Formats: sequence, C-alpha cells, structure tokens
Amino acid sequence: MGDQKVRFGVVGAGRIARNQIGPAIKSARHATLHAAASRDLARAESLGPVRAYSSYQDLIRDPDVAAVYITAHNGLHRNLTIAALQHGKHVLCEKPLAVNARECEEIIDAAASADRHLVEAFMYRYHPQIDKAQELVHAGAIGDLMVVEASFRFLLTRADDVRLHPEWGGGALLDVGCYCVNVSRLFLGDAPKEVRALASFDPVHGVDTSVQGVLDYGSGRFAVISCGFESGLHQKVVLVGTSGVIHLDQPFVSWTGKPRLTVQATDHEEVFPFEPVNTFEREVEDLAVAILDASPPKLKANEGLLNARILDRLAQEIRK
Repeated sequence: MGDQKVRFGVVGAGRIARNQIGPAIKSARHATLHAAASRDLARAESLGPVRAYSSYQDLIRDPDVAAVYITAHNGLHRNLTIAALQHGKHVLCEKPLAVNARECEEIIDAAASADRHLVEAFMYRYHPQIDKAQELVHAGAIGDLMVVEASFRFLLTRADDVRLHPEWGGGALLDVGCYCVNVSRLFLGDAPKEVRALASFDPVHGVDTSVQGVLDYGSGRFAVISCGFESGLHQKVVLVGTSGVIHLDQPFVSWTGKPRLTVQATDHEEVFPFEPVNTFEREVEDLAVAILDASPPKLKANEGLLNARILDRLAQEIRK
C-alpha cells in the first residue's frame, strides 16, 4: 500500500463538509480530496479540492474519483448513493444511509451489484472509547448487560434548517436518534421484540423535534433512547449491568474534547480518559485502506439497513 492515496470526492458542501469532512480527507494518510460538488460552486471551491463542480452528477461521473463522501441532506442519500455506486465509486454516506429501510435495501443491492464498498458514516464508532466499552462489557466488567441508555439532543435555532423539512428527510429521530439506535444495537442486538415511543412535533413543518423511546429486547433487557432539537447539547451513553455501570460522557460528539469512560462497579470505580481523536479522519482512512488492500471496512454494508428497520418502527410508533 505504501504512500498510495485514494481520490475522494465530496458531494455537498454544507457545514459538516467544510468543517469536518474536507479537512479529514486532507489529513488522512491514504486519501486525497480530489473533487467537491455543490449547487453553489463557490462552496465547492471553499473545500480546496483539485476539481470543483456545480453539479453532483458531474462529480459522480468524474472517472478520476474512486470514492465519494455524500454529505447532502437525507432526502438525497438514496439517489446519490446509487448513482455513485453505478458509476463504480465506493461510498461513505452520512447517516442515516436513507430515510427508510426500503431505500436502504435498494442501496445495498446496488453496492452488491457494483462490487463496491458501502459505509454508513457513523464517525463515533471509530473512537477508541467505543472499542473499550465493548471490551469491558464482553469481559463481564459490569456483569450481564441489562439496559442501554442513550441520549443525543441539541438546540436547533435556524427556522430554515433542512432538518425541519419532512420532504428532505428531516426530524430529530433520523438526525440524532439514529445514533441512539445504533449504539443500542451495538450492545443489545438488532432485533428488539417490542418498540414504544412518544414524540413532540414542529407546529409548522410537522417533523418530530423530540422523541423518547424504549426498545424491549426481552428477558429484562431494554434500550432507552432520547433525542431532540429542543435543548442544549446533551449526549450520553450509560450501560447498566447486574454488577456495575459504564458511563460515556461524550459518546457521539467526541472529536472536540477529551471523553471519559467511567466504570462504577460494586466495590470500585475506574476512569479511562481519552485524548482528542479525529473520528472523521479515522472513518475516511478506514475506507481508503479497505479500497487499497481489497479488505472489508470496519462497518458492514448492511449497518444502515439494520438501523433503519428499528428507526422505521419508532417512526410508526410516534405517528400513531
């Protein structure tokens, strides 16, 4: 592999592309930012690519781009991802992979037909604190895991934000609730027996702005999730076992500080501090290495579908 680099293109040039994705690709050892596309050409140029496009499709058709990172709004994920795969690109797509499970299935089929890597971009999974939490749970540090509590909330202040538009895949459940579902699946599995949820909705646009849900995995095991656009930044994951508890104080937005993982057992407490980690760079590097080595990436192609199946059930519950 040596110093080989995978040429990436970024589709969409919003804040996450400008502030996180573009810089991450530039800093990854085996990636280079070859192209960027935005309907506003100046925005695409602001990422500093070799080539800038005012059309998403023009970037997707660029034969020199090997992989694309799709950052456009949720409602475009299906069409853009399938188009990129059909043009022979490997794809990192911002979460959620699509707005429902049916669209995820179509994307996964396209990836299989194209024989290309497909990764849903849950950057938090690349932080070493997540690996440490899994290691501790599997080692029995807190006994049998019974409950996962996951919360991700922030205050959405812009009245024109795309996340308030249902036709663009808006709503708190898809935007931040997907993290809570993902971490619940990571520790408790993909098939809760029952799902219950309540929500509040934006009076103008009708999207969910606060969701509280419970996933019942049977045998007294539950995931309790909370997500929303109506409060200050709040994030946490708590893993509750029969003989102890694991707290993660910065599980999702972890690249800006020094997260701490705390284990509280019956007779002792242990704290694991972590230095700042660029999780965006790590997910880009992971895909680049998988492409160059012809090896599987960290996250499987069906991750988005497994997440979407539970998100669909929650969405049905809150609309009852």
